[in-house]
Amino acid sequence: MSDSVLSGNKFTFREWHAGVLGAAVGAFASYLHAIDYTNLGVALAVVFVAAALGLRRYGSVAGRTVRREPWYALAAFVLAGAAVFALA
Repeated sequence: MSDSVLSGNKFTFREWHAGVLGAAVGAFASYLHAIDYTNLGVALAVVFVAAALGLRRYGSVAGRTVRREPWYALAAFVLAGAAVFALA
């Protein structure tokens, strides 16, 4: 699973997948805040950050991917969340 996304690129599939998951969760959590479901958005953010930092383990493939590449997931989480928050 650590094959590069493109043949000449060192960016791996696992890193890409962690970034996409982080961006999706960050955008959704920020959107929940924008539509006045702040508690749910914060709960989602806390669960995601806990999974990324390895504080809580989830048996899914996505959970293992995020746990193995936490900084890609967290960076994308913050960037996508900030973008949605700025646009909303």
